[in-house]
Amino acid sequence: MQGLISTWNALPLIKRFVLLAAIAATTIAFSMLARTASAPEMAFLYSGLEPETAGDVISALEQMNVTMDVRGDTIYVPTKKRDFVRMALARDGLPRQGQAGYELLEELNGFSTSSDVFDVAYWRAIEGELARTILATPGIQAARVHIAKQQNATFRRNRSEPKAVVTVTMARGVLKPQQANSVRYLVASAVADLSAEQVAVIDAERGVILSPGKIHDAYKATTGAETREKAIEEDVLNILEARVGPGNARVQISLEIDTEREAVSERVFDPNGRVISGKETTEMSEKSTGANSGAVTVASNLPEGDTGSGSQNATERTQTDEVVKYSISEVRREREKSPGAIKKISAAVLINYTESETVDGELELVARDPSEIEDLSELVANAIGLNETRGDTLTVKSLPFKAIPSDGVFVEESMISSFLSKNLMTIIQIGILSVVSIILGLFVVKPLLSIRPLPVPEAIQAPIAAGAPSQERLVEESDPLSALRNLANERTDDTALLIKSWLDEEERVA
Repeated sequence: MQGLISTWNALPLIKRFVLLAAIAATTIAFSMLARTASAPEMAFLYSGLEPETAGDVISALEQMNVTMDVRGDTIYVPTKKRDFVRMALARDGLPRQGQAGYELLEELNGFSTSSDVFDVAYWRAIEGELARTILATPGIQAARVHIAKQQNATFRRNRSEPKAVVTVTMARGVLKPQQANSVRYLVASAVADLSAEQVAVIDAERGVILSPGKIHDAYKATTGAETREKAIEEDVLNILEARVGPGNARVQISLEIDTEREAVSERVFDPNGRVISGKETTEMSEKSTGANSGAVTVASNLPEGDTGSGSQNATERTQTDEVVKYSISEVRREREKSPGAIKKISAAVLINYTESETVDGELELVARDPSEIEDLSELVANAIGLNETRGDTLTVKSLPFKAIPSDGVFVEESMISSFLSKNLMTIIQIGILSVVSIILGLFVVKPLLSIRPLPVPEAIQAPIAAGAPSQERLVEESDPLSALRNLANERTDDTALLIKSWLDEEERVA
């Protein structure tokens, strides 16, 4: 300790300030690096939460005494505690996504809850559960569901159908019609007596995607065209790969779908074709008998009078009438055409060249034989149902495929690389700390602590050399300080001259 004090006293004032500054810089560097090295590695916890929900999560983290870092709308926690924090938050029902669900029913008191209050809470719970299910769809950031259902009444004659509206906010991209249709059927299936036609789907950015009303058949035909194209492509590709091999064929199918609805009612009359529709026959028979008498007298009027005699006259008549009714031949046809019929098919098929071995034993790509291309074209035409009368087109070409660049050799991560990836920042921090320490020690502290020996004047070198004990003698003494004191007492004049020369040298250096 006394050596350090003597060294400090021997330093000039400027060197003292430099030494203090170097010690302060070293302390600050050590403290900063130690703080950085001891700081835990942060990992992503949640992002994009609503402000109210994010506040609840932060409050829960503070109660658990978990270090956190909030960057915008993203919350980070230590990597080692992330899984534990997520499970603990899930136990408390955090974070709450969208509307509240069935937990609303758990908060109701059966003794103080009226039927109206229970119905309101029940439909709110249904809306919240549907919103949570919709949020599970990839790409959807927020969702709200509103259901309008008339209350049941015993003496109400006319009942209106329930309706629903779904509002969706996309995190990226836009809401596709297929996704909107799925949301519509999801809500309609979850609510009793709710038809899909009464569900409207609204995108917060684009507006109405599906409006209420009957689902148009044209929309069904359009949405089903892609599925039919993919199915035809897979069937054609299976046939081609059986011949050319996997990966050596590309198929593209385009369908032109008829989206018009048509209802035809037809009634045809054939004047040349007669059909008896009815036949009526009438027969009439008439018969009459009479006598021819002479003159009328008084005797003819008496009961037993002479009536006289005369001749008998008889008449008989028969008539037959026949009426035949004919109807003209009639044909009635009623036909209704729905959207979805294929108006035109366009198919394009690309086939790779075949490999052939050369004389040198190397493989080269060779164009396929035209007869083979023709046979494959015939197979494809039959597979897609080609109809040239409606304008279908088919193109089959054989061209060399561009070689796919290799992705390299798969190499598993070794233990050393795994250790470095996990502890790289810690190693860098330790390395920087070591380098700073070495630089400060070698180039700042060591030069300041090293004191050059003061030169001995020539005037006293000879006397000392002649009579003074050598350095070996001083080292051999048991107490060097006593030996030096004895030497000074013996040569007082030389000692004073030596001290004076040291003082003059120090003044010149300062």
